Order: sequence, then structure tokens, then C-alpha cells
Amino acid sequence: MTTTPAIATPVIACDNLHKSYGSVEVLKGVSTAFTQGDVASIIGPSGCGKSTFLRCLNRLEAINQGHLEVMGQDVSATKLPRQALYHLRSQVSMVFQHFNLFPHLTVLENLMLAPRRVLKFPEGDCRELANHYLTKVGLENRADAYPEQLSGGQKQRVAIARSLCMKPVAILFDEPTSALDPELVGEVLGVMRQLATDGMTMIVVTHEMQFAREVSNRVLFFNDGVVEEEGDPAEVFKNPSSDRLKAFLSRLSEH
Repeated sequence: MTTTPAIATPVIACDNLHKSYGSVEVLKGVSTAFTQGDVASIIGPSGCGKSTFLRCLNRLEAINQGHLEVMGQDVSATKLPRQALYHLRSQVSMVFQHFNLFPHLTVLENLMLAPRRVLKFPEGDCRELANHYLTKVGLENRADAYPEQLSGGQKQRVAIARSLCMKPVAILFDEPTSALDPELVGEVLGVMRQLATDGMTMIVVTHEMQFAREVSNRVLFFNDGVVEEEGDPAEVFKNPSSDRLKAFLSRLSEH
């Protein structure tokens, strides 16, 4: 007797997602899903809705229309209770362009804050967790430093470690290298490559096409508020079917 293999519940799934700011519609019906271990790169021109999409997934933005599930739980409501938001953001962490570290706290204190306040972990467990992930991103010797004493690349690695301290099922990266000097980009991408190797589910808005080609297992091309093309990176980059994607990749190759 043959059995039908179980279909894994997506970590994140959305259907017909819409988001507007006043009369400006930014997302115009996005439907997609991300499963455990996906490394999905989201590419596209500026203003096409990429960052807004990430912010909706983490419910930093309310959704105007459509359906959103995280680990099988419906989080589509316009207003979610505070505890539901805390739970969602403990499962789906976010790394921003500009780090968002608290300047008055040390690196270790920045990492310990959310596990202590949101997850209610004991102080000792928070410290152990923070030290573990600082070591993972290669900054174990900077635990007592303040953010102003770090380079941009170090700050972003601290931000990644802070996300990992929440033990998330997925991490959203919103152009994590765009605010860095070129020579610092590699150290952040190196940490992200290792996370991908470790099996972390990652959704990455990025202009780093080499990362999208080599590390991602999926690429989504956003244009004018919709996913215009989606697929395996090798196929998407080598044989794009969308004229707009062809033009986008052509412009990148000129720089």
C-alpha cells in the first residue's frame, strides 16, 4: 500500500495580500508561501513593495485585504492583540537596514532584552543565549561594547544575533547590507550564508544578486506591488520570462 507523503505546513503563507497608504496601493494581491528551510530572495526596483511586504509579514503594518498565516495561525486581522503580536514576532524576527540597536545598552544587554521581556526567560538563560549567538556571528569579544563602538558590519551582525536570541522559525531581512560600506558587506553575507547552511528559514529583500543566485533556493521578482516572477534562482536569472525582469537584470549588469 502506498501512502501520500505529508505536506509540511508553510512557515508563512499569504493569499491575495493588499496594502495601501491612503489612496496609494503598494501591494496589489500577493500570494505565496514559505516552507521550513526556504531561503527566498526578493528582488525588484525601488518602490515596488518589497519592504512593505516584509513589514506586513511581521505585522509591523496592518493588512488592508487578504489572508496571512504564520505556522498555521491566522494573523490577518486588522488589529491583533498585543500578546498575539508578541508571539508572532517571537516566531518571525526581523533584521532592518539600520540595525535599530539601543545605543544606551551594551551589545550583550541589547541581545538579552527581548528574551527577558517577551519570552520571560530567566536572566541567566538570557545571558547564556546572548553569548551563544554572539559567538555564532563572531563577536564574542564585543559583548561589553556599546553600539557606537562598533563598525556598521558589526552592528548588523549584532542585529542578526539579537534576532536569533528569540529562537525564531524564520528571519526577515530588509536589505541588510544596503547601509554598509562595500568592504563590510561580505562579513554580514557570510553570517547569512552560514544561517542558510544551518537550515534557517530566511526571506531576504536584497540588491545582492550574487547572494540571491548562490544562496537562495527561490527568487521572487516584485514589480508594481505584485510578484511578477518566481522560481529557482538559476532559471530566473538565466531565462527570465517577464520583460520587466529582463529589463531590471539588464540595468543591474550595466553597473
